[in-house]
Amino acid sequence: MYVSPASLTKTVGNAFSVSVGVNASGSKVCAVEGTLVFNNLSCQSITVSGDVMVQSSPTCSNPHFLIGIPSCTTSNKTLLTVSVKTGNAGTTSIGFSVVDIIGEGVSVGSASIGGNYTINAVPKPTPTPTPKSTPTPTPIPETTTPEVTTPGTTTPETTTPVEAEQTAGLAEASVTKFLLASLGDILFSPTAILLIILLVLAALYFVGRKFYRKK
Repeated sequence: MYVSPASLTKTVGNAFSVSVGVNASGSKVCAVEGTLVFNNLSCQSITVSGDVMVQSSPTCSNPHFLIGIPSCTTSNKTLLTVSVKTGNAGTTSIGFSVVDIIGEGVSVGSASIGGNYTINAVPKPTPTPTPKSTPTPTPIPETTTPEVTTPGTTTPETTTPVEAEQTAGLAEASVTKFLLASLGDILFSPTAILLIILLVLAALYFVGRKFYRKK
């Protein structure tokens, strides 16, 4: 009897299936009896092939089997499909105990080859480096110095030379106009007219006295 595949490499917690069969190698085989042995494997299910006669059907809790082969066989014959799940990391196997290969009413052999498997630990995930984020600088608000003014005072305005010249010209014109207007008011006022008449009479008086003295 044999287990196929005879070797595998799996990871802890993996499930896989194997076939259990008999290779008659030219001898007539009519029935097979034995018990499956699991080492560091958890049996999930055992299924018997549909073209054989089951006299003792194996289960995960009781993996003993006795299977008849209709019309016997002289070649390779698959008898069972076994599903298992791996246990701890290391080596593991599926084998047989108390094998009896029966021909036409007589035992023709008891040889068996099990399957040996390697179980690897689950690889640790490689941590993904977290990209470092560059902090965005906080803008510093501009500071302005408030203008300090003394109550009752005004800040002098800055004027250009042209504006200063125009302002000076306007001031001179205003002063001249003011003086002419004041002089006109003085000359044509009643007091000024009376003063002028007195001055004229005084002048005539002195001229008259000089004239009489010459005579």
